[in-house]
Order: sequence, then C-alpha cells, then structure tokens
Amino acid sequence: MLIKMKDINLLNYLSQNNIDIPDGFSLSVVNLPSNLDKSIQIEKAKQENRHANMKFTFSDPNYSGLGDKFEWADSCIVISYSYIKENNFNFGYSPGEGSIAKFAKEDYYVPLKNFIDLIKEHFHKKNLRAEEFIDSPKHYDRLFFEKAGLGWQGKSTMMLSPGIGPWQLIGNIYVEKRFETENEKDYSCGNCNLCQISCPTGALDDEYVLDSNKCISYWLQSPDIIPHDMREKIGNRFYGCDECLISCPVGQDRKINIVNNSSVDLIKILNTESEELVDKYNWFYIPKRDGNFLKRNAIIALANNPSKNSRKTFIDLINSESDLIRFYCIWALWRIGEFDLVNQYLDIDNDESTLVLTEYQRLNEMIYSNK
Repeated sequence: MLIKMKDINLLNYLSQNNIDIPDGFSLSVVNLPSNLDKSIQIEKAKQENRHANMKFTFSDPNYSGLGDKFEWADSCIVISYSYIKENNFNFGYSPGEGSIAKFAKEDYYVPLKNFIDLIKEHFHKKNLRAEEFIDSPKHYDRLFFEKAGLGWQGKSTMMLSPGIGPWQLIGNIYVEKRFETENEKDYSCGNCNLCQISCPTGALDDEYVLDSNKCISYWLQSPDIIPHDMREKIGNRFYGCDECLISCPVGQDRKINIVNNSSVDLIKILNTESEELVDKYNWFYIPKRDGNFLKRNAIIALANNPSKNSRKTFIDLINSESDLIRFYCIWALWRIGEFDLVNQYLDIDNDESTLVLTEYQRLNEMIYSNK
C-alpha cells in the first residue's frame, strides 16, 4: 500500500536549512498544477485598449497569464516584500520642485531579487529545478497572490495585504518540490472606494479595472506623445503617481510623517546630461533608456509648477537637437503664457521635425481661436 507523504511546511524547511526570512517578507505556496489561467482576462483588457500601448504582460497573454508554465514544477512559492518601513510623504512643494512617487524612490526590487536568488541557489544545490519570475513580462506576478492567501486585489487593481496595503512587490519561484499550501482568505475592500475618489484622472472609475489611457504613472513611462489634457493633470509629478496607494486605508497602521526631502529640482534635471540621468535613475523604467524622456517629464512638471527661472530654462532648451525636447518646450511656453517667445527663439519655418511643427500649429490655432 502506498503511503502519501505529508507536504513539507515551507517556513520550517527554510529554517532547517538556515535560510532566514528578512523583515518585510511574507511567503506562501500554491501547489501545481493550479489550473489558474488569467490569459483571457489580460487579453480582454488588451482588446478593450485599457492597456493603452503597454507591452509587458500584454505582449503574450497566453503565456504571461498561464499558471502552469512548467510540467516539472510541483509548487510555486509566492513571495511578497513590503518595502515601506515608515510612511514619509511630502505634500508640499516649492515652485520648480517635482515629485517622485514613493514606490520609485529607490530600487526596492533589489532586496526581493537578492532573497529569491538565495532560495533559488539553495534549490539548485539540492539538484532541484527552480525558475523565478520577478517583474517579468513573461509572468503575471499577481497570478497566485490571492490563491496563496497573501491578500486580495483591491479596487485600485493593486494587490493588498492586511497591515501592508498596496506597498509591496511580488516575486514567484516555481520549484520541483512540494510544500504545504495556505488556504485562500476571504478578504475584500468592502464599500471603500477611496482609491477611486483620489485618482486625479478617473483611471479607476470602474472598480477593479485600471484604464491605463488615463493613468499618470503609465504616461510618465510611455514613449508615446502624452495627450494634451493629460499633461496638465500630471501636475508637478516627475515620475510615478501615488494617489491610489496613499489613499488606501489598508496598511495605514503606521504613523504618517510629513517630510520635505522627497522633491527633485526640475531645472537641475533639465541641465543634466541625458546619459547621467539614466545612470542616476537606473531603476526607473525609461523608454529606450533615453534620458530625454525623463527631461520630457521634467519639462511638463516644471510648466505646471514654474519657478522664476522656468522661462529662461525653456528658452535655453527650445533649440535642443532633440525634437522631443523642442516639442515639449513649445507646449511649456504655451502653458506658462509665453507662447510668443517660440517665434522669437525658435526658427519654426526651418524646423524639419513634423512632430514640432504639428504641435506649434495646434497650439497656435488654439490661441487664435480663443481670441
């Protein structure tokens, strides 16, 4: 008679093998095959154009949304890393200052990657196959989160956990070993809709659905031309938007501190070489690794929160070799009410960029139609 072996408790197993779990980490397990498949859900969002032009997991939904990726895998270890130790937020900015979203203040993926590498290396030493996915377009990172009992998907579409809220990153390790599983918990947002109310663009008007076409964080990472109406809504944000995270009451059991050290000098950014910006903010998603996209963000933020030197800065940049920079400088001078300076400092008749000419003509027509 075959005797079924009891599955191993993951936490006990790690402890017995001298692998300590660092502060801020939560682990759980989903046994495989799971029969979980989110590919239809991802494809539906893509067909409805709610992904805007985002690639990532939308590039191949049939694979990224598939839970049972490997026939050899017996379990998937789901690892959550809570990266916020203190709730320090800056709610006040001086003219010329921009904001970086709390989730992007530093590369919070480093501790998660290091811990996952440690576990994966252990399995390999035991001659066990293991494959990890961290912030990967090939794996929908939240796929197993709810089934593993770690939390639930909020109305903001962020994954939420009690005492942590949305301030967490998720990684997954498929492994050739079976562990005990946790039961899925009965969590929900209830009647709370603070994230929807706080969104400045209406990207969360439909609960549990994100419309990336209206998401500020998406546009500040997009290589596409940012729509005119979205530029003003961006405000002084240089990178990312925190509103749906900050407003979420789940995990706000920590004291919130108001600080003044989370701003960036936008003019300083615009006077920095593009390559240096990419190095300085190497953990950001920067389209094509081109620092001019960060300068684009800074131009928009500075036009929305101008200082006394903004005018001069835009004039200095309006003859940039980059048509992207010229394009946004034209808009910035219009935004601060100095559009007449475009004709004075830019030889628009000899500008060979269709992008620049189209923006100039559009804004020029807007001005004259309002007179």
